[in-house]
Amino acid sequence: MSSSSLPWRRRASVVSVGDSGRTALIDLDDAAHPPRILNGPAAAVWQAVDGERDLTAVCERVADEFGMTGDEVRSDVVAFLESLAAQRLVAQEER
Repeated sequence: MSSSSLPWRRRASVVSVGDSGRTALIDLDDAAHPPRILNGPAAAVWQAVDGERDLTAVCERVADEFGMTGDEVRSDVVAFLESLAAQRLVAQEER
């Protein structure tokens, strides 16, 4: 299974509230970091990460919200997912 086909999952310690327009994140395992606020496309990416969608499906979901194609948003979605992964908020894992 290629890494792009693995689903993206939120870490269990991350609590979020909001919707695809604005979302607040708190990592309960990392009290040193203040809550993170995601707006617009960033919030849409977070909402699309559901533990079932792979990269292509996340891109399509985000693109649908903004009237674009998955290919048009792919590089931005990849960069943001990599940022979230570096902060240990999401990870790609087998189902």
